[in-house]
Amino acid sequence: MNGAFKKACLLIPCAVLGLALSATPADKAAPSAAAVGLTAADLAARIKARLSYDPLTGYGLFEKAGARLVFARELPWAIFDWADSLAIDPPTELEGSLSFTAAAAGIVEKAFSEADAAARSHFSVAAILIDPGHGGKDPGAIGEQGSGSKKLRIVEKEVTLSISRKLYDALKAKYPDKRILITREGDSYPSLEDRVDMANSVDLASNEAIIYVSIHANSSFNKNAKGYEVWYLNPEYRRTLVDSRKAQGAEKDIAQIQNIMLEEEFTTESIILARNIMGGLQSSIGSDSPNRGIRADEWFVVRNARMPSVLIEAGFVTNPEEGKLLSRDDYLSRVASGVYNGLVDFVGYFESMRGAPSP
Repeated sequence: MNGAFKKACLLIPCAVLGLALSATPADKAAPSAAAVGLTAADLAARIKARLSYDPLTGYGLFEKAGARLVFARELPWAIFDWADSLAIDPPTELEGSLSFTAAAAGIVEKAFSEADAAARSHFSVAAILIDPGHGGKDPGAIGEQGSGSKKLRIVEKEVTLSISRKLYDALKAKYPDKRILITREGDSYPSLEDRVDMANSVDLASNEAIIYVSIHANSSFNKNAKGYEVWYLNPEYRRTLVDSRKAQGAEKDIAQIQNIMLEEEFTTESIILARNIMGGLQSSIGSDSPNRGIRADEWFVVRNARMPSVLIEAGFVTNPEEGKLLSRDDYLSRVASGVYNGLVDFVGYFESMRGAPSP
């Protein structure tokens, strides 16, 4: 590999931040495959990738769905995903634009096409369902702090909806190609059955998975109780996860083994999800609220959702200090940010390290 280009590959992630040209091309008709002198912008549009190019240094990249191809003006090499070196005709300046020959454009297009095919063949988190607890006729826990005209009333259904909508918006922006779902967008009351049915009825391909995140706030007769928790299903709880339609014709023993394997996979993934979210919350909230740890129980939603699932208790509305925090929009944004970071960490882990169960 050219020495100057090897050095550029080490520097380009930082240099990209200050590129003079950065654009996300809109979909448009692809140029003819026989075209000669395809501009970098046209090639980006053709492969539906983001183009970043600095005409001062001559370095740039194409980026699509996390895959990156780094190139340099007048150098006969490109680096794909920081690992594979590709020999290409050197990109050149032509009439004020960077140009690729048809042969070079074909190599770039093939690299991204093969990466797309590989990505489609791997397991992915295709959907995330956010469930704001309570709502409508069910206010959930209520905390009242202070007295007289300064009395503050904190209602769980309002806290959970605020956190969930912030989380929903952040995930939609992060994952435009995934299905980000929410069980309620306003002050409505879906039943517990409605919530898990919404998750269990999401249509998934054989290489796709969904995760379920239920958001709650806590309460206690002990006004000193405070802190956040993340819960997953007790591993000792037995449930049927294998789709009865898919199990038809299979030996009973085989179906039981399949079910045990799914229970183990969902438990493992739920624990990892809980740990990631707990880590995100701890980083985002800091010392404002204590970490009460991850715990196991048999909440209705986590025991009936046929997927990795967790239930989050964001804090105690009945605690004088924490109740006031849970009434503040900026604090709820921090809670949502912590959950978001934990989910992003889990999705990255799942899609790079593991496969999705197929109930």
